[in-house]
Amino acid sequence: MFAAQTPVSRPKPVAGIGPIKLGHLAFVVPEPKQLADFYSRVLGFRVSDWIQDWFVFMRCGADYHTINFVKGKRTQMHHVAFELKDWAQVQTACDFLGGKKIPIIWGPGRHGPGHNIYTYHRNPDDQIIEMFTELDKMLDEKLGYFEPRPWHRDHPQVPKVWPTMPTDIWGSLPSPEYARQRE
Repeated sequence: MFAAQTPVSRPKPVAGIGPIKLGHLAFVVPEPKQLADFYSRVLGFRVSDWIQDWFVFMRCGADYHTINFVKGKRTQMHHVAFELKDWAQVQTACDFLGGKKIPIIWGPGRHGPGHNIYTYHRNPDDQIIEMFTELDKMLDEKLGYFEPRPWHRDHPQVPKVWPTMPTDIWGSLPSPEYARQRE
């Protein structure tokens, strides 16, 4: 029988979230088609998908998107996205941010375009920060389709124009706090 216990070590506070990389940047612009043309023609980006004619996702490597442009009233940054290792790290990031009283403004969920798991938060400058994992990848441009994943609804998953704003695959809608970035 033991009269007392001694912990092996005391829990240490987590220093931060530790993203793998800066995944993509998103901008609100008056004319997404003009920006898509410039990024394609001048910088060599490829279009991954459109949502109707008001939201374009573009890539310059294997990742589904490196930059995107959404139609809005004025030009401004929409969000910065950081890639995390996996779903467990997204959960850890939410716990960390929640402990700092930084609320989730959208998510967790799985997007339709790009199919990534995500959460969105605001930083002290009121900018939207996305944390994501499991983003679609086009590993071979010659094949013209994204790496097959169990959650894809189209097989093969190829670049397309989505007819309407696709809801999150899991069903959650963005909060007004998230949506105000396009005003």
